Amino acid sequence: MGIGLHRVLALPVTLPLPQLVEALNQFQPTYLQVYPSVAMWLAAEEQQAGRLRLAPQILVTAAELRTPEMTQRLTDAFGVRPFDFYGCTEGLFGSECQHHQGIHLFEDTTLVENVDADGQPVPAGQPGARLLVTNLYNQVQPLLRLEVTDLVTLDPDPCRCGRSLVRVSAIHGRSDDVLSLPARDGGRVDVHPLQFALLTRDPQVREFQVVQDGPVLRVRIVPSHTAAAGDTTLEARLGQAVAHQLLKLGVQDPQISVERRPKLARSAGGKLKLVIADPNCRPVHTNAH
Repeated sequence: MGIGLHRVLALPVTLPLPQLVEALNQFQPTYLQVYPSVAMWLAAEEQQAGRLRLAPQILVTAAELRTPEMTQRLTDAFGVRPFDFYGCTEGLFGSECQHHQGIHLFEDTTLVENVDADGQPVPAGQPGARLLVTNLYNQVQPLLRLEVTDLVTLDPDPCRCGRSLVRVSAIHGRSDDVLSLPARDGGRVDVHPLQFALLTRDPQVREFQVVQDGPVLRVRIVPSHTAAAGDTTLEARLGQAVAHQLLKLGVQDPQISVERRPKLARSAGGKLKLVIADPNCRPVHTNAH
């Protein structure tokens, strides 16, 4: 597709990986926008192996959680640090600036309130339970303080770039993705998806998904091409690493099962949900509006 001086190529992530690689090699994009999990396919499996030969000037990831470990691996593979773009269908958008120290929210078009579980404002620097979004440009259906279940922390300090837009210092995922596990003190421990970022450090892991199945966490991994098929040390190593991380958080007797998969299920749009919580293991909160 041609838009003025620009050529645009839209590729569905459901294409087989060799077809994605061939199309990208032929097109040679200078700007590449992709889901973080798909970017990891392209980086860890294809770019570093020499089958994919891209030199983008700008790399942007969106729509999924990107861990610091993923950021480093993408930077190493493509030679540029990726920008994180944040957006939701309710009209809230934001992007990193050149300093990559948080996401500037476009509050000139959408107002955002960071609140706790009771709907009370959360001070900057502290994580909230959800966002209340008011869209200022939707002339078809007004959205006033619509709840978005993203867990974010707003940064109270100004950015070096000089922009005065409110800045998100951390996106912890969605409240639906937070696991509730038994604690050693008899209570519960909330485990955010970023706690599993350690899985993306391992070069033998192509992608992962954590599924809560009662008291057991089933870690599904798609191994990279460098992982030996009959070598079970990968499962043992990852299981021990996840258990150690949960013990540091105060989880009582974490039960981890690591399973290899040829691929992981994605949404119709191609997104990969990193963490799937068992609703029977989560406390129920009732909020009045």
